[in-house]
Amino acid sequence: MSNETLLYICGIILAVSAVGVSFIGLKVKSFPGKAMPLIVVWFAIFVVGSTTFAVLHAKDEDANKAKEAKYEEAGEKAEREGGHVPPLKSGNESSGESESESEGGSEEGEEEAGAEESSEAAEEAPESAEEGEAAEGGVAEGGATAGGADPEAGATVFAENCSVCHGEDGHGGAGGPDLTTMPKAQNEPEAIEQVTDGGGGMPPFGGQLSEEEIQNVAAFVVQKVVGKG
Repeated sequence: MSNETLLYICGIILAVSAVGVSFIGLKVKSFPGKAMPLIVVWFAIFVVGSTTFAVLHAKDEDANKAKEAKYEEAGEKAEREGGHVPPLKSGNESSGESESESEGGSEEGEEEAGAEESSEAAEEAPESAEEGEAAEGGVAEGGATAGGADPEAGATVFAENCSVCHGEDGHGGAGGPDLTTMPKAQNEPEAIEQVTDGGGGMPPFGGQLSEEEIQNVAAFVVQKVVGKG
């Protein structure tokens, strides 16, 4: 039962008690007599209760306002950055490197051959790493390991920062989608990218959460919410 509800209950009891005591006092001349201590204790209990629950309710409202302000600030920041489209840095760099390699290859055939060998070695290395990690049971979907992330710690990060939109269980909430249906929530590397950079209406959390917190909450979403663990 919430503090607000308890506050209302105490207030109603006080009001009804005041009316009842006043009515009896008008009808019975000897009232309250010996019942005075009981009446004083009765009213004192509910006055203290009303005051206590009023203070707790005010704290709850302050906490909710602070959380709303935090998300509004994050949303405004995302709007100022043009929706915060995820950076295409790696793609652009890869394109530039490919062009450089192509130009270098047209000038020197030996450099092109060396680049091809390096590319083949780079492709074989992740496959070997995947096989070794799969044997140990430490591979996350998409070929990346969880990196020692703690989904249990991620549950706390999710409750404090994500549940307001995606719901307590991650299956949709106040404007946020069901994470089990989102492509980037199916593996940890893409979940980390989404939490860090935002996009698609979601504000970025790269400036608010540490790298460890982002890794933990991504592990929680993939393993516990989506069930890919």
